Amino acid sequence: MLKKIVFLMCVVVLASCGAKKKATDTGVETTSKVSKTTKKVTLGKETVGYKSLGNGVASIAIQFYDNNTFKFEFVSIPQPESGDKPVQISEKGFYTSAGSWKTITFQNPSFSVASLFDSNYSTGDDFKVVDTQSVAINTAKKVISIWGVSCEKRQ
Repeated sequence: MLKKIVFLMCVVVLASCGAKKKATDTGVETTSKVSKTTKKVTLGKETVGYKSLGNGVASIAIQFYDNNTFKFEFVSIPQPESGDKPVQISEKGFYTSAGSWKTITFQNPSFSVASLFDSNYSTGDDFKVVDTQSVAINTAKKVISIWGVSCEKRQ
C-alpha cells in the first residue's frame, strides 16, 4: 500500500510541473486549449460537495455550484521524514449534468486527470475519466474515492 501511495505521489508531482495559473479574488483566469480565449470562472452558490475524511495521504475537496461551475482542491500530505513538499492543486472550471452525473472540465490542467482520478483506487462507479481534461463524477454516491482517498458528500 505504501508503495502505491509513493508511486501516486510521484506521478502527481511530475504531472503537476508546468504553467501556473493566475488566481484572482473572484476566480481563476486560464486559457482554454480549445478556444485559446481567456475564461473567468466565477463561482455561484454551492449545491453539493465532497470532502476527504481524515487520512495521511491527502486533503481533497470538490464543490459544485448552481451556475455550473466547480472548485477542486488537492493537497498531498508528504510522509514524515521524506523531505517532500506537498503537491497542491486548486482548479476552478465548468461542469455539465446528466442525471446524477456531473462532468467537470478542467480548462488547462497542469496535472494528469487520469492519474488523479484513477479507477484502480476507487470503488467502481465513483467517476469515469472522459478525456485529458474531463471526468464525470457520480454525485448520487454518499462517498467517492479520489486518488484512493474517501471523500464524503456534504450538502
